[in-house]
Order: sequence, then C-alpha cells, then structure tokens
Amino acid sequence: MINSIFFDDLYKQFSWYDSVFTPAVESCSNEFFFEGFEYKLASISTNMNVLSQNDTFFVTKVKINSKNDVYIRISQDAINVILDKVLGKNNKRFELTEVSELEARIITAFNDFLYETLAPNFNIEPNRRYNEILHLTYFVKSAISDTAAKFIISVPMEILEAKELETSQHFTDMDFAHSPVEVNLLLGTTVFPLADIKKLDIGDIVLFENSSSDEMTLVCENIVQKFKIKPNIKIIEPYDMSGGNEMENTNTNLWDSIQVDMSAEFDKVKVTLGELKSIEEGLIVDLCSVYDNKVSLKVGGKLVAAGELVIINDRFGVRIEQVNESSSAPAAAPVQQEQQAPQVEKQQAEAATESDFDYSDFEPENENNEG
Repeated sequence: MINSIFFDDLYKQFSWYDSVFTPAVESCSNEFFFEGFEYKLASISTNMNVLSQNDTFFVTKVKINSKNDVYIRISQDAINVILDKVLGKNNKRFELTEVSELEARIITAFNDFLYETLAPNFNIEPNRRYNEILHLTYFVKSAISDTAAKFIISVPMEILEAKELETSQHFTDMDFAHSPVEVNLLLGTTVFPLADIKKLDIGDIVLFENSSSDEMTLVCENIVQKFKIKPNIKIIEPYDMSGGNEMENTNTNLWDSIQVDMSAEFDKVKVTLGELKSIEEGLIVDLCSVYDNKVSLKVGGKLVAAGELVIINDRFGVRIEQVNESSSAPAAAPVQQEQQAPQVEKQQAEAATESDFDYSDFEPENENNEG
C-alpha cells in the first residue's frame, strides 16, 4: 500500500492519532449509545486501505467548508453489531439494501454526533481546498458479538496537526553488552588433494593459503563479517616451507589428484554482544581467550581433523592432534572383495555420522561392476 502507515511520517504519528481520536470515538459511542463497545485503531492511510475492500458501507458525508467534506463509513457488519446492542439481538442479519428509516436515522445521527465530537481537533480554513485525505480505520466489537467489524473516518490531512509523540528509551545497545551469543570463527581455506587427506597424521601441519594472521571471519546466523585481530605471538611457529615436512606426493591417477576446498574454523565460541558490536564497527579485537580452543578442519562441511592453531609466515595453520577415522580410510577395496563382504561395508556406512568426512564419498563408480 503506497503511502500507508508503513511508510513516511504516518508511522511515527500513529500513536498520536490513536491517543487523540480513539478516546473521542469511545466517549462519543458511550454517550450516544451506552458502554459496551470496544474500539481499536487498526490503520491510518492516505489511500483507501485494503481493510476496506470487499465490504459494504453506510456512508455519511459532512460538509466542513465550501470545497471539502468529511466521510464516516460504517460497514454493514459494524451496523449489525451496533443495532444488535441497541435494539436487541435480531436473528435476521442486517442488510444495507433493506435498511429501515429508523435504522438509517440512528446510524446517521451517530455519525453526525461523532463528527461534532471530533471537530475540535480540526483546523479548517473556510475557502481552502484540501487534496490529501487521511483514512482512519477502526475495528469495533461488543461483548455480545465475536464479530470485529470496521468503520472508517476520512478527513483532509491538512486540517490535522499531527505530532510525533516522544517515547522514552527503555534500553540502549550497551544494556545487553555482556549477554553471550554463540558464533563461528572462520580462519581461512586452502585447496587440498584428496589423496593427501587420508595421509593426515597427528603432528602434521596444514597451512591455509587463503588466510591472514591478522584477520578472521565471524559467522552468526545471517551475519558474515570479516574483522581485524591482534595476532597472538605465542602461536607463531618457526617453519621452513622449502621442504622436509611436506607430504610425499605419490598420486598416480586422476582421482588421487582431485583437489577439494578445506576450511578451518574454531569450534563454536561464545562472545558477548558488546564484542559483536565492536567487531561490526571495525575495531581490532583481542581474541587471546579463544586461541587455545580446538580448530576443526572441514571438507564440504564434514569433519576431517582437529588440532591447535599456529601461525606460519603470516598465515594460519593447524597442527593436527586428532584425525577422523573416515577421512584416513584406505583406498577402495577391489570389486572382488566388495562382493565378498557387502554386509561389512553396509554396517560401516550406517555407523558413520553426517558430520564426519568420508574419503569414499569422492570414489568414482566402477562402470564394470554391474553386480
């Protein structure tokens, strides 16, 4: 709805309209009829609200100057609620096409009385034409009816002096600064040969080429935020990358040469909302408290290994302390052995968890194995 209460200044002024008009409407209703009707302001809008669609209304037009009118529209259901309360419950449903003279006079008199009650809030110039119309849509119900019916007051917006009500601020951001929230801290990624995953062993170091020792990425639900950190010099590892500690490359076929993306991330850690706000604002964060936490190595979201964080040549690395058994599984058995022990293979597959990496996930199907 263009220009509805969800846009521009009307949103900020809604409370003013509710505080000024709703008590006047209730007072008018109590005086004209009697107590027992409940009124709720549901919408303010500069176009005919969707709340008015598919309804039939009894319309009263009140001239406010030579060029403008105020319209009060009471829906057929609202009239039914009012008449049931005033004249007594009637088994026959009220129909506007069959309205009696008495019923029409009651509704018209109420609408005129309502306008007179609201008029002190209007600032009307005698010969001015007003173009922008404001529609206030109310729900009305009574204790003897479950129906929440509608009526709409349509007035020129310019005759109203709406205000933005001042509201006290009960909370500030920092009132929640010490509340903890769980986040993931991503260190970086690297490309790793499939064949080398099964060779991972305790004590090996995996270096993450796409990382920087002064930067991490925080993930918290839909928030993904890179931030600068103060590197912990205690975990800097003197390491000669020229050779001697690299895994032996014995790849002999295409499958063994396949490379996959491996990521490194801390197990979920808790940070305070204050720290989260600091990260969002780009401040350099000291995360010394999490450096001793385990770092998980994952491929496709599945756990391969875990270890401790090290820094090598301004890049993050992980010294392996634990290797997932599935990721270090031997190469696929020959077809003949698979046929001899299919039950063992099935039991092993059922024992694996969804979060564990399985080296055989990447094993190509044997086209010659047709059972």
